[in-house]
Amino acid sequence: MASEKEKTADKAEKKDEIVEEEKEEKEETILEKYQKAGEVAKNILQHIKEMAKPGVKALDLCETADKMIEEAGMKTAFPLNVSINNHCAHYTSSFDDPLVLKEEDVVKLDIGVRYDGYIADTALTVAFNDVHNDLIKASREATETAVKVIRAGGYTGKIGDLTESIIEGYGFTTIKELSGHLLMRNKVHGPKVIPNVSGQKGQLILQDEAFAIETFASTGAGRSKPDRTKLFIVKLAEGRFPLRTNAAKQIRRVLDNEYDKLPVATRWLYKRFGTARAKMGIRELKNVGAILQYHVLCDVSEAFVSQHEHTVYITAEGPIQTT
Repeated sequence: MASEKEKTADKAEKKDEIVEEEKEEKEETILEKYQKAGEVAKNILQHIKEMAKPGVKALDLCETADKMIEEAGMKTAFPLNVSINNHCAHYTSSFDDPLVLKEEDVVKLDIGVRYDGYIADTALTVAFNDVHNDLIKASREATETAVKVIRAGGYTGKIGDLTESIIEGYGFTTIKELSGHLLMRNKVHGPKVIPNVSGQKGQLILQDEAFAIETFASTGAGRSKPDRTKLFIVKLAEGRFPLRTNAAKQIRRVLDNEYDKLPVATRWLYKRFGTARAKMGIRELKNVGAILQYHVLCDVSEAFVSQHEHTVYITAEGPIQTT
């Protein structure tokens, strides 16, 4: 017969096993993490959409999004973009941005949120009159249709065929240089892209991958170029770079340790380090190639551009939209 001591030990061991089993049952899957990030991103984007009215400052939208991500216990994967009219992407407010939304504007709102490194990337377009309804519908329908048809075993180029045909069916052009993209843990732009134009084979789509399906419709040329006078988002480059000033060294540490080398709004750095120090540090980091620069991207013509984006997770049964 087992002694009382042995019985007590057996009970303790069984209790530990039960606790471990419960812990395993409660452990979140990767899909659940993508879904949690997606739910927060979706709710924030809808709130910002309701805020976006003529007379509202772009900076207020950006700072509200920053605050909501923090309050949700998550982190930013890509700062809120408020890209207006022929601006396609990468416009987020500077720390002193005076920009105010106007009645005639077409406003693209794009945000990335991450939970335990797993990212939700989502965007929509708002306008304040009915003139641009079809433009908005074009990118929305292209994205929503792509979400329905993307499958493991397919090729990303087929999505481009579909995207371009839908947008051209509305009488608009796609932005050829911009694309959807693979999402990886703590990485917004993975090595696979989903083109917005036809005629490309693309890359193989695999089960358990996550993609941001992101389409643009333009009333203009459908080609984009960087505006090198507008830089509001930066990201730490890979590699080691000799830095001279403490300002540059401090900013580099923050980009590495606190933002996991993900894109950040320069306004965050200006607020943290002060105008003079941030400007000095960013300038040196740019000069030595230690940061990647997300200049504002614009349609080359004086056009209006719409954008729509969702994140999907690829399962054996099909895609699951997380945003």
